[in-house]
Amino acid sequence: MPQIKLEHKFAAHKFACWAVAVEKESHLMATVSADKTCKVFDYREKELLATLGDGTHSKSTRCVAFKPHSEFPTLAVGSFDATVSIWCMDGAEAGADDVSESSEIIGENGWELLAVIEGHENEVKAVDWSCDGKYLATCSRDKSAWIWETDESNEEFECINVIQEHEQDVKNVKWHPFENVLATSSYDETCRVFRQDDYDDDDWLCVAKLDQFDGTVWCSDFEKKSYKDGTMRLVTCCDDAKVRVFRKIPPPASQNEQKQEGEAEISSEGHLQKPVIVPSSLKEEENWVLESVLPPVHNRAVYSVDWNENGLIASCGSDGILAIYKEKSDRPGQWEVYATKYLAHGVCEVNCVKWCSSTELLTAGDDGNVLMWKIED
Repeated sequence: MPQIKLEHKFAAHKFACWAVAVEKESHLMATVSADKTCKVFDYREKELLATLGDGTHSKSTRCVAFKPHSEFPTLAVGSFDATVSIWCMDGAEAGADDVSESSEIIGENGWELLAVIEGHENEVKAVDWSCDGKYLATCSRDKSAWIWETDESNEEFECINVIQEHEQDVKNVKWHPFENVLATSSYDETCRVFRQDDYDDDDWLCVAKLDQFDGTVWCSDFEKKSYKDGTMRLVTCCDDAKVRVFRKIPPPASQNEQKQEGEAEISSEGHLQKPVIVPSSLKEEENWVLESVLPPVHNRAVYSVDWNENGLIASCGSDGILAIYKEKSDRPGQWEVYATKYLAHGVCEVNCVKWCSSTELLTAGDDGNVLMWKIED
């Protein structure tokens, strides 16, 4: 079995590090912490580039995400103070030449604070940009997820939709890598999938409710693969220590009618799969089924999952375990444990995992550190 080797330790924060985000093209990583700041590193050079938000947020910075396809690196940082700050490297998108060196909105190395977004009534738990960078999704303890549209300068954000489908805290939001499809995860033991309305760009329809969980759904991530027939897959992690993969099964090309609610699906291996029940009040519905429960590794809550471009899934959680799973090449939909690392951050919980290459990944822990790992045969 391959080994997970420690490659580098970033002593990022003095207090718990909640999340890490990666911008692969520039080799940047951003971290957020109970110390109320966001730190930006070059993870190849192992160098701290900037400390952002000193004084911007009044409570812990909880979540962070890089904007994709941005001319200059741009970050969204969500905080327990119910706000989201938007930062841009070198201030290039907002005209840094017009800002004096003494301005309070300039961070180290020219990172500029472009905007502070307000609207949520309580702690912001997660942020994520859509695949084209046009939309920013945020979610909160106030039981809602908001979709914001931004201008090219990233200075003006307009809330175009407030999702209030969940009954409890919304823990995570995640966009599909190629389409305007959003997954939300919640304390109410469900994960929901939303799709942009074909006739109204400001309207987002709940097309599936995934409810085969026994506890809080902490996080989800879409497979980084496009299927010609419209198939999608989503990995989730939960308080019940399980990692699950769901599959969206498109209707047959010759069949326009959706399946009856509650009708079961048969997998390629011939196993009966429990269908996902979609409330009849929805305008549309998609047929999502529970495809796999990954082999058991964790013994407590799993906080974070990340699916890389090569098809490997990483997970981490309150038990301190970092796990890597691989799909069996000869049996699609069946997974095996590829590698494990116990006590990844010593006795501390591991809050987040992110791939930074096909064989390297980063974890953030309660010890304030971000660790860079490499998978070796």
